[in-house]
Amino acid sequence: MSKKQQTDTTAVTAADIERSIQALNRMVERLWGDGREAEAKALLDALDSLNRALDRIRIGESRRVKTIH
Repeated sequence: MSKKQQTDTTAVTAADIERSIQALNRMVERLWGDGREAEAKALLDALDSLNRALDRIRIGESRRVKTIH
């Protein structure tokens, strides 16, 4: 990745990921209601992974805050 590309990227926060997870949860509910259980299940599995990643990010953020202060 070039230096220009690196400066154009923005950091994703735990709050950004949380909002995305909430939107995807609403999508799961719609899929399930439409009788598309297989798609809903696949999305739930992906959401499980995202939730685990979010937990790791929050742990890292809390550790960073503790070391700064």
